[in-house]
Amino acid sequence: MPPVFDETKCIRCQKCLASCPGYILEMGENAPRVAFPDECWHCGCCRVACGRGVISFEFPLHTLL
Repeated sequence: MPPVFDETKCIRCQKCLASCPGYILEMGENAPRVAFPDECWHCGCCRVACGRGVISFEFPLHTLL
């Protein structure tokens, strides 16, 4: 699953966009969004770059086992 963004916490600094090695993120109306979800590597670079806790990953249970 691609990253999920909490729009209420995002300050639109775009650090996550700059840190994505796959260039799958783009700026949406209120927060970044995943432009190419099938291309996401789930590397977490965007989450590490964001200092506000905006980004999370929600993996299905069967992938965690």
